[in-house]
Amino acid sequence: MPRIGLIRFMFYGATLAFALSLGEPAQACPDVNFCNYLINGSPFGRRNTNAEERVAPPERRVDPMQLRVNAASGMVKLMTLSLQQNINLYKDPRYQRYRDGGWDFFQADNNAPPGEYCSAFFWKKEGMVTLSGPGGEYRGALLTFWGKDIPRPDNVEKIKVSLTQSDGLLQTVYAFNYTKPGDTYGAISFAVPTLEAALAEMKDIESFDVAIDGKSVTKVEWHSGLMARDKLRECLNAKAKK
Repeated sequence: MPRIGLIRFMFYGATLAFALSLGEPAQACPDVNFCNYLINGSPFGRRNTNAEERVAPPERRVDPMQLRVNAASGMVKLMTLSLQQNINLYKDPRYQRYRDGGWDFFQADNNAPPGEYCSAFFWKKEGMVTLSGPGGEYRGALLTFWGKDIPRPDNVEKIKVSLTQSDGLLQTVYAFNYTKPGDTYGAISFAVPTLEAALAEMKDIESFDVAIDGKSVTKVEWHSGLMARDKLRECLNAKAKK
């Protein structure tokens, strides 16, 4: 059976497995740490097709994911300095990470039990993407992008987004646009049925282009995807070894 690709799998069957357009609480959640909030009392917990529906995010302390996004965006800002100012920066080990890209692996909740809140964060220049899940009552996974051109709404918004992957496949679906307190970049999250299902379709090199109303708001191409897949499986399997 031919591989259908990560994104094609996510949206396969007219969003049969990707129920964003219905706002189902089991699938539609913008952040793994945010999922229990949406499931327990959020308007998204009701069956509603209103694309303009909004819900204010709860106040939260800085989390492991937020620290990484802010560190990456801070490095991007440093790279806007003049060439003279950047001479010493080019000798910084963090510059190699900025230039070449790389992965971080962690649990997105500091108090997470083994096998929960597994996260892989890839960052290269201005492109940032995370594959994460499951956590708490939310048993699905999330593919989340950050970027300086992604809108930063005051409240979580369900918006129509186009996503193009390496093989040219373009899909237009509803996704969640939000900004967590303390973040300098906006975020867009796509729900995936399960993390293991996404890992099964993961490629070693994969590129993504996220667009809103035909305008690209962020692009990223990861490498070493198979290594990241194995690391995420290690995290998932830790629950079974407990």
